Parts: sequence; C-alpha cells; structure tokens
Amino acid sequence: MGTDLMGKLPLREHIRNMKKILRVVTDMDRWYFFFTSFVHLINVVVPYIQLMLSAYILDAILEKQDFHQVFFITALVLVIILVLNFIASSIWNRMEVRRERIFSLYSCITQTKMLNMDFSQIDSPKVKELQDRMWRDNNWGAGINSLFWQFNAILYGCFNIIGALVVGAPVVGYVLHSRQYEPFLVLLLLILLTAVGMKAGVYFKKKDHFFMFTFPQEEEKEDLSDFSWEFAEGRGFHYKNGKDVRIYHSYDLLKRWTTDVYHNKKFRRRLKDGAVGLAGSEAVVSVLHTAMEGGAYLMVAMMALAGGISVGNVVRLSGCLKNLFSAIYGVIQDTAEFALTARKQVSTLEFLEISDEMYKGKLPVEKRSDNEYQIEFKHVSFRYPGNEQYALKDFSMKLKIGEKLAIVGMNGSGKTTMIKLLCRLYDPDEGEILLNGVDIRKFKMDEYSRLFSVVFQDFVLFPYMLAQNVAVDVDYDRELVRKCLTDAGFGEKLQEWEKGETTYLNKEFDDNGVEISGGEGQKIAIARSVYKDAPFILLDEPTAALDPLAEYEIYSNFDRIVGTKTAIYISHRLSSCRFCERIAVFHEGRLVQYGSHEELVADTRGKYYEMWHAQASYYQTKK
Repeated sequence: MGTDLMGKLPLREHIRNMKKILRVVTDMDRWYFFFTSFVHLINVVVPYIQLMLSAYILDAILEKQDFHQVFFITALVLVIILVLNFIASSIWNRMEVRRERIFSLYSCITQTKMLNMDFSQIDSPKVKELQDRMWRDNNWGAGINSLFWQFNAILYGCFNIIGALVVGAPVVGYVLHSRQYEPFLVLLLLILLTAVGMKAGVYFKKKDHFFMFTFPQEEEKEDLSDFSWEFAEGRGFHYKNGKDVRIYHSYDLLKRWTTDVYHNKKFRRRLKDGAVGLAGSEAVVSVLHTAMEGGAYLMVAMMALAGGISVGNVVRLSGCLKNLFSAIYGVIQDTAEFALTARKQVSTLEFLEISDEMYKGKLPVEKRSDNEYQIEFKHVSFRYPGNEQYALKDFSMKLKIGEKLAIVGMNGSGKTTMIKLLCRLYDPDEGEILLNGVDIRKFKMDEYSRLFSVVFQDFVLFPYMLAQNVAVDVDYDRELVRKCLTDAGFGEKLQEWEKGETTYLNKEFDDNGVEISGGEGQKIAIARSVYKDAPFILLDEPTAALDPLAEYEIYSNFDRIVGTKTAIYISHRLSSCRFCERIAVFHEGRLVQYGSHEELVADTRGKYYEMWHAQASYYQTKK
C-alpha cells in the first residue's frame, strides 16, 4: 500500500492528481491562492527593490550625486518597502487563518463522507483497504498542509524567476551582443551544474522517500511486522491498556514490537538509506547554492572588468542571477514534492468519490399514531461483501405489531445480520423485506430509519453531556431525559452526580467528566432507545459482556419500559426468552425453529432444547 507512492507514474497522471487536489482546495476557498499569490508577488518585488536601491546608492556615491536627492529617494523607497511589507504580512496572517479553516474543512469532508456513506460500503473490504491507505499515505508529513506549503513555494519561485529575468534583463542582452565568450561559458557551466544537481537531488530524494513511504513486505513480517509500525506510531496503544501491561508484565512483549524493531538489521539498513538520502539531498542543495552564487558573481565580475556594466549593476545583476538559478532549482524540487503530496491524497480523493450503491427511496413512510406497522421477510438471503458464504439464507418471517420476539442462536448464526437488513444498513441479495406490504427499499431511507431504536452490542456513547447522549442532539427535553434514565435503571446514579444530566461522560472535553462502567453504559444506551420513541425497539446483544444474572436484570427492566411497543431481543443466551411471546431460533444462517418457549423446549431434538438445557442453570435463581 505504502509502496504505491514510490511506483512510476506518467507525467499526465501526476498533472491530473495535482489538478484534482487543487480543485478540492479551491472548492473550499476559491480566493486562498489568489491572495497568497498577491503576497508572494510583494515578497518577490521587495527584495528586488532593495537590490536596485543598493545598486543606485553605489552608483550615486561613485558619481558623487547630490546627497539630499539620494537621501530623499532612499527614504521614499524605504517607506514604500515598509508599506508593502505591512500589506503582505496583514494578508498572510489572514490567509493562515483561512488555511487552518480549509484544513479543518478537509478533515470534516472525509468524516462527513463516512457518516453519510452506505453502511454496506463502510463495511466492505474495498473501503477498509482504502482507509488503511489513507492513514499510511498521510502518516509521514503534514497531510494536506504540505500541499499549501509546497504550492506556495512554487508560486513564490515562479514570481522570483520572473523578477530575476525582468530586473536582470541587461545580462541577457550583454551575453548575446558581447564578443566575450567567458561569461557565456560560465552561464552554460552553471546550467549544466544545475541539471546535474537536480538529477542528484532526485536520486537522494528517492532514497529518502523510499524510507518514509514504503513498509515491510510480506516476507519481512517475521522480522519487522506491520504491527510494529502501527504500534510505534500510536495506533495500537491506549491509556486503558496500561492495566493489562502492568498486571501481565508485558513490557518484554511490547519491547519486541517497538524498540527492538529499531535494532533489526533490515530496519537499520532502511534507516541508513533514509539518512543517506536526506544528507545527500541537503548536500546537493548546499553545493548548488554555493556554486550558483559564486558563478553569478564571477559572471558579473567578468562583465564589469570588461567595462560593460557599472559597479551598481554588478550588485544588481549578480543578485538576479543567483536568485534565478536558485528559484529554478527550487521550483523543480517543490513541484516534485507537490506531485508526491498530491499522490498521497489520491487515496482520500478516491474515498470521497465513492458513490452510494443503495437506492435511497422516494416514498414517504406513513406516520401512524397507532404504530400499526407490519414487517415481513420473504425468502431473504444475504452475503457480506467479499464473502462467499451466506450470512442469512432463505429467511422468511413476519413481525407482528406489539409482540415481543426473542431471536436466539449461537454466534455467527445470522441474528445480527437479520437486524442490519431490517434497519436497511444492508439490502438483501435475494428476496425482499416489506413494510405494510411495500418493499422497504422504496421508502425514503431517513424516514424509514426513524421507525427503529436499536441498542447494538457495540453501541457508542459520545464524550458529551449525559443528556446529549440520551437525546442524541444538542437540544433535549430535560424531563424526558431524566424519565428515560430513571426507567432504564440509571436513576440512583443520576442523583449522585452533582451536575445531573449535564455531566460529561469521560474526560475528553471536561476534566470533571465521569468514567462509567459497562453496565451503566448499557443503561444509558437503553435510555437513548426509549427517548427516540420509535415503534420498533431492538436489543442486539448489548449485554453480551455481562454475566447471565446481570443480563436478566437489564432485560427485565427493558421489558417493563418497552410496554406495548414491538420489541426484538437478540442474544446467544436465553434470558430474554422469558418475556417474549415468540422465539426465533437461528443456526448457520437459517431460521430453524419458531414458536413459543413451551413449544420449542418440548422439541427434544431441536436446537432450542439443546441451548436451553445447556444454559438453564444460569437462570435457576430467577425461577
């Protein structure tokens, strides 16, 4: 993945990448580069004004011009320079604020894309691989900030080249019309030296980039695992891991995958190549700058000794020549770096260009005060992207209004898949799901999703206020929030907190935030599902990490507050079955049994009977 950055690309492809990323930036702020170009123009003009002023003063002294005139012109030029510098710095400071805004917007675009993308896309191997590429491509450097710095350097360099040619134009005329060939030979030598220096610079840059942008190959993993990079870069560590580190004394294990990596022979060789590349690149720049400066002074000195230019013009033209060669070299180097930066953003651009596959629907969902909605699965089959095996096969079932249904089965039996299809996180590969007789794919997706409140096994609580977690909104009904929390069994804890429902969860945004336990988090998630007041409420194994008795208590509480709503309990344990009129038993992606607890437990050859008697001892205290 990282090695993609080092492969050869046609020039046309590089140009297309650069245009695409610049288009993204200009779409976010069309005036940024316009104003920065104006700043670069001023920053180029000012040094050339200073250069010409120095030349003027030298010639004026040698020609013994009137002091007052020289003083007046010098003072006027200095005032002009002061004004130009003030204008440039004022605009640049504002552009830096706008650059930070663009950087934040760019991050928001990728996050917004993730929020609005079809869940089936997010969960696909293609998108996961692309996200990994995005992380790797932006791991070295400053991400899109590098684009601003490099493109601004290119703009400045281009203006500098134009300025050097305009101010130093007499040099061109002199070289063309002079019968002396020595300055021309020096100029030719400088051009050849610049070309060789650029070639050497590219060579050393490649060595440096190879170290930064390539990652261990498959055959190296025994000695230098990809995980070592992720762990060393901070992807694999969280402060909560500290408990396990200390209890299990895992320092040696962590050392193996972090500091020991840097003593690996292959890594040391790669590090050496990177150091050579960086040192070589810096050396080439230093040699070229010295040669250009010396060559420029030599050329102009030869012209001055031949009597072609004045002493003042020696200073003016030598500065122009030095700036010209330095700017040309800089523009080429910065363009190469900019091409690499644009190439690193290709993965992000590919991510942003992913189009949704699911039809969003156009029919409005009928709003019924009586919540008379009926769901029917008709011969539904589904396979996850990239998987040949069916997660759900030929599944048919009706969900009756107001009933409480338990869906049970071993892990991987298709329970959660059924809920994802019901909520339209995925669409079935075969068959259809009907809402009041209409295929759910025809309904507006945002309206359809309002029919469901779901507490997933991997539910998420945000580091915001407790009330905002329950309402999932900035604005909320305070009394309703407190009622839902109390009904969910969180009332006593709520009374203990000094700030009540305005208490922040964890300390990410508030140092006085509260760390909650797993059971407390589940109660908050249940309160959230109740606050939404949807006609269908689904519990998808949110209590899998709890012991069976604690799970039973949460289900009991939930059954009480659900009331007459349609409720679906999903679990590989059977504590939820006591509250349900009907039970659906899943096994290996199929619905193998359906009925009441008494009917299913009476079938001694059925899967439910096997599971019930394997787990019955857990619930005996509740009989």
